[in-house]
Amino acid sequence: MTTEAGERAWVLHRHPYGDTSLIVELFTQTQGRLGVLAKGARRARSPLARIEAGRPLWVRWLGRGELPVLAQAEELGPALPLDTLQNLSLFYINELLLRLTQRGDPFPALFLVYEETIRVLRGEPGAGWYLRRFERRLLENLGWAPDLERCAECGRSLDPTLSEHWFYQAARGVLCPAHDAPDAAVVTLEVAALLWLQGAMQTRIAGGWGPSLRHCLEQELQVHLGGRPLESRRLLAAYLRRTRPTSTTRREEHSE
Repeated sequence: MTTEAGERAWVLHRHPYGDTSLIVELFTQTQGRLGVLAKGARRARSPLARIEAGRPLWVRWLGRGELPVLAQAEELGPALPLDTLQNLSLFYINELLLRLTQRGDPFPALFLVYEETIRVLRGEPGAGWYLRRFERRLLENLGWAPDLERCAECGRSLDPTLSEHWFYQAARGVLCPAHDAPDAAVVTLEVAALLWLQGAMQTRIAGGWGPSLRHCLEQELQVHLGGRPLESRRLLAAYLRRTRPTSTTRREEHSE
């Protein structure tokens, strides 16, 4: 797996290796997630010293196997400053990719969604709707997204002209109002919320159903995370608890 021409990539994670090097997890345009060895990157004058999450890069790597050598990493643009909430959102989407994707599985469509999520993250501090879109697109690309167009029990199609509530059950899909909610884990959603979730998801969530969407997607992802909690969610919850007296508005927006 050697690249001579190079390609676009984003840093998902980095950690020390030896005295002066780094192991870097990249999300690349054509190769998907890729682990590389950045030799000497921890030296102050190394051209690789500025590798960090949130920077768009043009990278080349050499060698095959599980850990090829990073030969070149050029910034494609300046790193914009992120506040704490934005950094936690970035950590969250990166952690999802690290936990749910395998090295060497290409996801070119998801790569574009990731880049768009970074752009919105920087432009709309505190908003959370773009995280819901990323979660849904991630599930779709991995083949895990349930059908939202018809009832999983009776096959009834979702009717956008009706104002009613359906039930969302992780790993199963949606149930129409003709069926009782099977258990407490089921999330109640308006038809409008389901229509947003199965559409382009290019605008803010309206109608006050952002928290319900967050809850159902969190449950869906948890099925595939194997019950292991996400560190980014723990840190986000701790941050929101600390800032509760002064950040009510931003906290409510983020819940969307």
